[in-house]
Amino acid sequence: MSTTETQAATHVLPSVIQVLVAGAVQDKKYQDREYKAQQLECLALDADGQPLQVGIIRVPTHLHGQVTTGFYRPVFGMRVDRDRVIQAVLLDLTPYNPKAAPASGTPAPSKSSAATAAAA
Repeated sequence: MSTTETQAATHVLPSVIQVLVAGAVQDKKYQDREYKAQQLECLALDADGQPLQVGIIRVPTHLHGQVTTGFYRPVFGMRVDRDRVIQAVLLDLTPYNPKAAPASGTPAPSKSSAATAAAA
Protein backbone atom coordinates (compact mmCIF):
# COMPACT_ATOMS: atom_id res chain seq x y z
CA MET A 1 0.00 0.00 0.00
CA SER A 2 1.43 3.36 -1.00
CA THR A 3 1.23 6.60 0.89
CA THR A 4 -0.02 9.90 -0.51
CA GLU A 5 3.56 11.17 -0.52
CA THR A 6 4.73 8.19 -2.59
CA GLN A 7 1.79 8.58 -4.98
CA ALA A 8 2.55 12.26 -5.48
CA ALA A 9 6.24 11.61 -6.07
CA THR A 10 5.60 8.90 -8.65
CA HIS A 11 2.38 10.26 -10.16
CA VAL A 12 2.15 11.94 -13.54
CA LEU A 13 1.96 15.71 -13.45
CA PRO A 14 -1.39 16.78 -11.99
CA SER A 15 -4.19 17.46 -14.42
CA VAL A 16 -5.90 19.83 -11.98
CA ILE A 17 -4.54 22.10 -9.27
CA GLN A 18 -6.36 24.14 -6.69
CA VAL A 19 -4.72 27.49 -5.98
CA LEU A 20 -5.01 28.03 -2.23
CA VAL A 21 -2.94 31.22 -1.92
CA ALA A 22 -1.76 33.52 -4.71
CA GLY A 23 1.35 35.26 -3.40
CA ALA A 24 2.18 38.86 -4.20
CA VAL A 25 4.37 39.73 -7.17
CA GLN A 26 7.78 40.40 -5.65
CA ASP A 27 10.88 42.22 -6.85
CA LYS A 28 13.91 39.90 -6.78
CA LYS A 29 17.58 40.07 -7.68
CA TYR A 30 19.89 37.26 -8.82
CA GLN A 31 23.52 37.88 -9.79
CA ASP A 32 22.88 41.62 -10.32
CA ARG A 33 19.83 40.88 -12.49
CA GLU A 34 16.53 42.27 -11.26
CA TYR A 35 13.28 40.49 -12.05
CA LYS A 36 9.76 39.96 -10.73
CA ALA A 37 8.45 36.67 -9.36
CA GLN A 38 5.20 35.28 -8.02
CA GLN A 39 4.38 31.94 -6.43
CA LEU A 40 1.14 30.06 -5.91
CA GLU A 41 0.50 27.77 -2.95
CA CYS A 42 -1.39 24.90 -4.60
CA LEU A 43 -3.00 21.57 -3.93
CA ALA A 44 -2.23 19.01 -6.63
CA LEU A 45 -5.24 16.80 -7.33
CA ASP A 46 -5.29 13.35 -8.92
CA ALA A 47 -7.57 12.35 -11.82
CA ASP A 48 -10.41 11.67 -9.34
CA GLY A 49 -10.08 15.10 -7.71
CA GLN A 50 -8.42 13.70 -4.58
CA PRO A 51 -5.58 15.70 -2.99
CA LEU A 52 -2.05 14.49 -3.65
CA GLN A 53 0.21 17.13 -2.14
CA VAL A 54 0.52 20.82 -1.34
CA GLY A 55 3.28 22.63 -3.18
CA ILE A 56 4.48 25.87 -4.71
CA ILE A 57 4.26 26.74 -8.41
CA ARG A 58 6.19 29.63 -9.95
CA VAL A 59 3.88 31.80 -12.06
CA PRO A 60 4.96 32.51 -15.65
CA THR A 61 5.72 36.20 -16.20
CA HIS A 62 2.71 36.78 -18.48
CA LEU A 63 0.37 35.68 -15.65
CA HIS A 64 1.87 37.77 -12.82
CA GLY A 65 -0.90 39.30 -10.73
CA GLN A 66 -3.68 37.62 -12.75
CA VAL A 67 -4.16 34.27 -11.01
CA THR A 68 -6.62 34.07 -8.11
CA THR A 69 -7.67 31.23 -5.86
CA GLY A 70 -9.62 28.47 -7.59
CA PHE A 71 -9.23 25.40 -9.78
CA TYR A 72 -7.00 25.35 -12.86
CA ARG A 73 -5.69 22.91 -15.45
CA PRO A 74 -1.95 23.55 -15.74
CA VAL A 75 -0.19 23.52 -19.10
CA PHE A 76 3.36 22.25 -18.69
CA GLY A 77 6.34 22.41 -21.00
CA MET A 78 9.97 21.42 -20.62
CA ARG A 79 13.15 23.39 -20.25
CA VAL A 80 16.81 22.58 -19.72
CA ASP A 81 18.38 24.32 -16.73
CA ARG A 82 21.99 25.48 -16.35
CA ASP A 83 23.01 22.01 -15.14
CA ARG A 84 21.47 20.48 -18.31
CA VAL A 85 18.63 18.92 -16.30
CA ILE A 86 15.34 18.75 -18.18
CA GLN A 87 12.49 19.99 -15.99
CA ALA A 88 8.76 20.50 -16.32
CA VAL A 89 7.76 24.17 -16.12
CA LEU A 90 4.38 25.83 -15.96
CA LEU A 91 3.47 27.61 -19.20
CA ASP A 92 -0.17 28.53 -18.59
CA LEU A 93 -3.19 27.95 -16.36
CA THR A 94 -6.66 27.29 -17.74
CA PRO A 95 -9.58 28.00 -15.36
CA TYR A 96 -11.43 24.80 -14.52
CA ASN A 97 -14.83 24.15 -12.96
CA PRO A 98 -14.85 20.68 -11.35
CA LYS A 99 -18.64 20.77 -11.07
CA ALA A 100 -18.98 21.20 -14.85
CA ALA A 101 -16.87 18.11 -15.64
CA PRO A 102 -18.71 15.33 -17.49
CA ALA A 103 -19.70 12.22 -15.51
CA SER A 104 -17.01 10.23 -17.35
CA GLY A 105 -14.39 12.05 -15.30
CA THR A 106 -12.98 13.75 -18.38
CA PRO A 107 -12.52 17.46 -17.63
CA ALA A 108 -14.86 19.82 -19.41
CA PRO A 109 -13.13 21.96 -22.02
CA SER A 110 -12.39 25.50 -20.94
CA LYS A 111 -13.06 28.46 -23.19
CA SER A 112 -10.10 30.56 -22.05
CA SER A 113 -6.79 30.47 -20.27
CA ALA A 114 -6.03 32.63 -17.26
CA ALA A 115 -4.14 35.06 -19.51
CA THR A 116 -7.02 35.34 -21.98
CA ALA A 117 -9.57 35.75 -19.19
CA ALA A 118 -7.54 38.53 -17.60
CA ALA A 119 -7.08 40.33 -20.92
CA ALA A 120 -10.85 40.44 -21.53
